[in-house]
Amino acid sequence: MKKSVKFVTALLTAAILASLTGCSGSTGTASTEAEAGETVEAEEAEEAEEQTEEAEEETSEISEYARELKYRRMPTATSDLFEAGIAPILEREGYTLTPVEITDSIQREIALSEDEIDFHVDSHAAYVASFNESYDTDLTPVLPIPTVPTGIYSGSKDDLADIEEGDTIAFPSDASNEARSLLLLSTLGLITMDEDVEQTQYTLADIVENPYNLEFTEMDGSTIPSVREDFAYVILRGSDAYNSGIDFATALAAESQDAILEDNLMELVVNGTHKDEGWVQDIIDAYQSEEFKEFMETQSDFWILPDYLQ
Repeated sequence: MKKSVKFVTALLTAAILASLTGCSGSTGTASTEAEAGETVEAEEAEEAEEQTEEAEEETSEISEYARELKYRRMPTATSDLFEAGIAPILEREGYTLTPVEITDSIQREIALSEDEIDFHVDSHAAYVASFNESYDTDLTPVLPIPTVPTGIYSGSKDDLADIEEGDTIAFPSDASNEARSLLLLSTLGLITMDEDVEQTQYTLADIVENPYNLEFTEMDGSTIPSVREDFAYVILRGSDAYNSGIDFATALAAESQDAILEDNLMELVVNGTHKDEGWVQDIIDAYQSEEFKEFMETQSDFWILPDYLQ
């Protein structure tokens, strides 16, 4: 009987120990699973935090520029085209565009070099290169844009067939547009330029033939429309004709899509310090968008278009 009691007691003891061992193993598994779950949650939280930080950095970078972009605004064809066709695209992307009125072209470039404005659309590459050389600036054309051609318009005469000995012609006095005007006249066969001189560097001194003995007057381009009757003919930049309400279609002759020099296409111009920043690319993308291409199809065919819009 004592042996039986001892046996039963032993069995009970073994069962209790087994039960306790089983409970201990279950608790260890649950603990491990909980720890694993906590590790996964921690990793997910850390990853989410990193993504949030990256998003905040991107948002911060975007908002820095999206908050406001200042641009030079004058009643020019390229400014008006920007506001009608490009500004709506940028505004939908979160940009606030603030126009800054700057009437003088030199002050425009100085303002850009000093970050008083962020960009403008009123210069061609030849002018910018000339300005950089003269003022030791780092202005950078980043994209050619639609351009109104320079043209020769009537003054006291309204037909180039009437040109004669000693006729007077006025054209812009700044170096880049002087060269542009002389190139146009040479293309029309009215003068011959020195072939050894770069076309964007033409000056009056480079004329080698002037069969009509034409007399040239260089003056501020913006003042030419008001005195056009004082000359037989005048050469006007697109902006000067536009600002004076002169119909581009009345040009007696003008630069053509095929003949215009690449350096004479109008450009999106920025301070070179910022040329690689995201907002610059956003403006470029807007010009190169399908939306803007479709917009240009509704505009006058007098515009000269860069390759990406053809």
